[in-house]
Parts: sequence; structure tokens; C-alpha cells
Amino acid sequence: MLREGLMQYWWLLYRHSKLLGQRTDIYRNVEDAYTTRQGDLILNSDSKHLDIGSGSSLVPTFLFQRHGALTYATEMDPVYLKRQKEFQVTLGIPESGRFQVQAEDATGLSFRDNSLDFISVISTIEHIPGDGDSRAMAEFKRVLRPGGRVVVTVPTSPTYQEAESTFYYSGFERRYDDAALRSRLHRTGLKMIDEQHMVSPPEEFSTLFRAEFAEIFHGVHPAEVWYKNGWHEQYPDVSIMMTLALIRLSPNSSGSFGAMLTFEKL
Repeated sequence: MLREGLMQYWWLLYRHSKLLGQRTDIYRNVEDAYTTRQGDLILNSDSKHLDIGSGSSLVPTFLFQRHGALTYATEMDPVYLKRQKEFQVTLGIPESGRFQVQAEDATGLSFRDNSLDFISVISTIEHIPGDGDSRAMAEFKRVLRPGGRVVVTVPTSPTYQEAESTFYYSGFERRYDDAALRSRLHRTGLKMIDEQHMVSPPEEFSTLFRAEFAEIFHGVHPAEVWYKNGWHEQYPDVSIMMTLALIRLSPNSSGSFGAMLTFEKL
């Protein structure tokens, strides 16, 4: 994260999380920092920003306060629409102003063609079943203006996988291999301009880390122990230690367990 200039964003987002009473997370520490950095490159007060699957995300309010762009925090779940509205109230953002919370289906957006500057899709598109991820990408292309950008983050694995639930998520999720990233997420007219993969650190470092915490992890992957024990809820402030211990960023997909992709509309 240091080489990629993301640590400063992690710190700013961490402070923002404290204002909102939200926890940080091993993987979202990286995904959120990457997305906000990409947002910084394109957003200003005249921009329009759409966040898909906002949930409890810090990113919509953080980027809104940073740039003042017309921002749409969107969800299909009423619980999380309420969550974003609560964030809005906590931060003193006027409800009738330039920060809008509304229901949206990523596969059939209500926005006009060529009307948005930036779209953020963090750990969301992999949960849309069927061909929903591909249909969503087509919608993002439709509503982005030429030169507009979309950031998509997804879990990856050596082989394409679909599951009705996982040990850390109770709904549908897919994991993408290289072929699935290309066939399901790449679209004609959207040029990929940046690609970062979450991969493991050098083996020597991983071995030392696991040895140091052998009595805690007992030979099981640290992230699995972390989530299964609910430590992501109990000890969120320690998540950055886990992030730095378990994740290195690489432009190459070899060994990838998470991809962060930025596309620009031609």
C-alpha cells in the first residue's frame, strides 16, 4: 500500500470511520483506499458520482466531503439505505442537497446516458447472480460520460467459482479467474486503465508472521480465523495490521485473491 500511495487514504478513511462509528476491515482497507484515490483523480465540485451497493461504506460520504460532487449513494436493501442516511445526518450533510441516498438496481439504472463522471462498485458486483455482473457493466458504460471512470473491486481465485454462501457472507458470491474477469467485466468501449491485484507477501514474511502468531491461528489461514471468530467485529482497529501482514499489491494476477480495476469510457 505504501508503494501505491494508499496508506494516506487508509488513514483518512480510518478517521472518517470513527466519525461514523463504523469498523474497518482487512480487505476494505485496501479496496476503499484504492477507490478513493481513483476518485481523487477525476472528481470535483461539478462532477457526478454514483456509488453502487453503498451498504455501510465510508466512501460516498468521504468523497462527497472531499470534493462536493453531486453524489448518489445507492442500495437495494432498505436497511442500508437507512444506514447511509444516518451517516448523512451524523456528518451534517443536508438531506435535500447534493448528497442523495436512493434505491437503484445496478442492472437497470435510472440515470440518463452519458450523465455520470465516476462510478464506484466496491465488493458488490460479485453478489449479483446470473449474468447480472455483465449487465451491470453494460449499464455503467451507458451512463458514464466519455472520459468518465468506473472502479470495480471483486474477489478472485485461480479458477472461477460460484457459491450460495461463504463463511463470511450469507448470500451469493462469485470469485473471478482471469478469463472471467475478461469475459464478464470487460466491455467494448470501456478501456481498462489501471489494474491492481491483492496477493500474498513474500513467503519468508508470511512464514514469520504465522510463526509469530502460531498459538492464535493454529496453522489455519489468519483471515479465516479472523472472520470465523468474529474478530473483525471485536477488534476492527487491528485490521490494518492484518492488511499489511496478508496483502501485497501487484499489477499481475498471479496468486491473486482480489482485483481492483479502473475502466475509462472511450
